[in-house]
Amino acid sequence: MSGLSWGLVHEQMTVQIRVRTLNVFSLALYVFQPAVFTAVGMLLSRAAGNATPDLVYSVIGGGIMGMWSGIVFTSTYDITGDRRNGMLELIVGSPTPLATVEGIRTLANVISGLFSIAVAFIAAMAIFGFSLSGVNVWGAVVSFLLLLFSLWCIGVFLANFLAWSRLSGTFVDYLEMPIAFLCGFMYPIRILPGWVQVISGFIPVRWALEAMNESLLGNTDLRFLVIHWLAAIGISLAFLFITRQLQDKVHDSIRVSGELSSI
Repeated sequence: MSGLSWGLVHEQMTVQIRVRTLNVFSLALYVFQPAVFTAVGMLLSRAAGNATPDLVYSVIGGGIMGMWSGIVFTSTYDITGDRRNGMLELIVGSPTPLATVEGIRTLANVISGLFSIAVAFIAAMAIFGFSLSGVNVWGAVVSFLLLLFSLWCIGVFLANFLAWSRLSGTFVDYLEMPIAFLCGFMYPIRILPGWVQVISGFIPVRWALEAMNESLLGNTDLRFLVIHWLAAIGISLAFLFITRQLQDKVHDSIRVSGELSSI
């Protein structure tokens, strides 16, 4: 992201977080929806005969679900709003590259989404007595940071995807549940059929999330974790590369037509 200045980062993130905080729809994504998914997971766990819910996949998984939903809809709806208000062309034509603007916006959305996972962890410790004893803390921390990085890369990609084509919004709206299903937000990825696991392998969130879940369960196998970390980093960087190509197409389109609403 060229043309980056800390003043721009501070102001853009301040505005973005305020918008997210004051927006009822965003609060529902980050608070209400994770609570619903966690409650459903707990009920299903109890119906399966478990006296206590699975903390990693029922409680924490609900928080991750909230983060993902927030990234999908906030990052894409920001671009939709810019297009609707006639601001997208001005942003693309400004000295600050579109990728920089979307990168800062998405970073603010990721930070806003931390509320979901924070509430999930607090619930796990306060209500269900979850303890960090036996947890691979460092593995979980590194995996969680890579999870945030993966979510950021996908958010930037989706935002630029919508900037390139308004028709892509129809596709993006259907990403929430399939990605949650493919990446095993609320269940171990190993229970999925082999061919589904192959497809999910192209999503960086899957690798970071699996490493985090295994770390929370006490897995200290460094080889296992490093493989998952490298996979998450590599695929995330691939998403950033594709984002750069989309940005070039956006600029080429606006130079020819002067607008971004006809594609």
